[in-house]
Formats: sequence, structure tokens, C-alpha cells
Amino acid sequence: MRTDRILVAGETLVDLFPSGPGDLATVDGFVYRAGGAPANVATGLARLDSPPEFWTRLGDDAFGAYLRDVLADHGLDGEFVVTGDAATALAVVSPTPDGDRSFTFYEADTATLAFETGTVPDSTLPRFDCVHVGGVALTNDAGRDATLDLLERARDANCLVSLDPNTRPDLWDDPEAAGDAIRDALALVDLLFCSPDDLRPLGLGERARSDPEAAAAELLDYGPETVFLTRGGDGATVVADLLDGERVTRSEPAFDVDVVDTTGAGDAFTAGALAAYEPGMNADALDDVLRYANATAALTTTETGGTTALPDDAAVRALLAGRASEST
Repeated sequence: MRTDRILVAGETLVDLFPSGPGDLATVDGFVYRAGGAPANVATGLARLDSPPEFWTRLGDDAFGAYLRDVLADHGLDGEFVVTGDAATALAVVSPTPDGDRSFTFYEADTATLAFETGTVPDSTLPRFDCVHVGGVALTNDAGRDATLDLLERARDANCLVSLDPNTRPDLWDDPEAAGDAIRDALALVDLLFCSPDDLRPLGLGERARSDPEAAAAELLDYGPETVFLTRGGDGATVVADLLDGERVTRSEPAFDVDVVDTTGAGDAFTAGALAAYEPGMNADALDDVLRYANATAALTTTETGGTTALPDDAAVRALLAGRASEST
């Protein structure tokens, strides 16, 4: 796809990280970084020389001003970066000793998820080869309506439609509603990016861990033509129905790197895959996409923070070259 023709849609928020080790209740303070899965994907694409347009909402406060500056630094301050009249959502990140993390969200009554249907007009959609959306906006009525509306209109405009459900149980009042919303979205998308945790509302979480290739194949029945399933330190899997009718299944191991923080690794994978993906590609090309996305994700785990840890194209290609030399 033409790299200047991707639209990313979804939240930009502030991630708060404890400034030192220990329980959140006893740490001395916090440091903040730009975050939000779609913001990480958009920034990742920009750093990989594939700058997108970005539809997002910022709060009318100091955090919102900070986020606007971060986006502007990556060329993401376009016409669809909207400032609302409320505060910015926050996510408190709790790292674990193995480099994983959990999140506590403070998003109620903020500007961050108050998306408005039709902000991206019909006349604009033909500009884009691909529209990628994040699933956190599905957690409230306004965001869900706006996201599904965008997906429907993007599909009608013959855009390649991409989704990361990014399922966050704490943001859903009703787990059944989460499953229904994800199914509604999946019926409209071509590309799906997910982890086993994202699939719990569909009853596929454990299967995605024990038999990722079968779980990914089952997801094709919901509507997508290509499913990328990330598995952390176990690598990633792609299952796709190609244009010639062949079904391709590929899995790749994770890169061996020194993990510091896994925040944003899945988003980095998505950015890497979107930067490398071309509609209609063959099985060998999908292998290359999977490796490139895996390398992008791996490098992100070697630093703290989501957006700030995202690598550039040169770093990704250097890591790929290193693995290639090791295998010869």
C-alpha cells in the first residue's frame, strides 16, 4: 500500500509509570509518557517512514497540550487531531518483574474517548488505502458508534480495513457486550491484529495460547481475510486466505532481546506489519511481513514506554540482518 495513505483512528492518552521499584502505593512518584494503542501505531508508522493521518481526541488540559506536541514531533498534528472540552484520560502502568505490565484506566468523562460520528467525512476516505482502528473506543456508546460507522464507510470506500481489539476488561461494564462489539467490528475488517487476551470475549483466549494457528484460522470465519496473532515471548502467527484461494499459515519465533518493558510491543508489531503489508501478497511476502513486525515489536521492549521506545526502519532492518547472519 502507498505508505502515505493510511488513516489510524483511536485514543491518545498519558501513561503514568512509577518512578522506581515497589508497590504503586509506596513509590515516590510517577513519570509520564504518551500512550494509547492507536497513538503508538501511528507514531510507529511515522518512525518506520510510513507516516499516516491520525484521527484522535486530546483533552483541553496540560496533558492534552503535551500529547499534541508529541504528535507534532512525529508529523501527526493533522486535521483530524481534535481537542475536546474535557480532561485527558490517564493509564497507570504497573510493571511486573518479567517486563510485562498491567493497566488501570482513568477515562470516565474525559475527552479522549468521546469520538463523534462523521468526523472523517466520506469525501476524505478515498484518499486512504488502509484505515486502522483501535478497539478501546468501542467501550462507550459514542466511541462504538463512531468507530463502527468509520469501518462501514471505509469498507464502502474500498479501503483495506484493519482492527486491533485491544480488549481491556476494566473498561467494559458487561463482558458479553464486549464480545458483541468485537464481533460487529470483525464483520467489517480485512486485517485483524490481536493477542490471546484480546480474544477472551470471543471464548478463544485459551485456545489462542494452546493452539494459536487453529485459533487464528477460526477468526477468519468472523470476516477478516488475514489474522495476525501475537504471543509475546513465543513469537507471532499469521493465517491468511490469499486471493488464489490458498490458506497460508505461518509462525515465527520472537527475537532474543533484553526485555525492559513490554508496553506498546503489540502496537509496534501492528505498525511494523502495516508498514510492510501489501494487499494481494503471496505466502513468501507474508513471511517477510511477519518477521519485520516481530523485529519491530522486539526492539520496543528494550526501552521503557510505548511511544518513546518505538524503533526506526534502520534499527529494524539491522536486527533482521543480524538474525539472517546467525542462520547462515
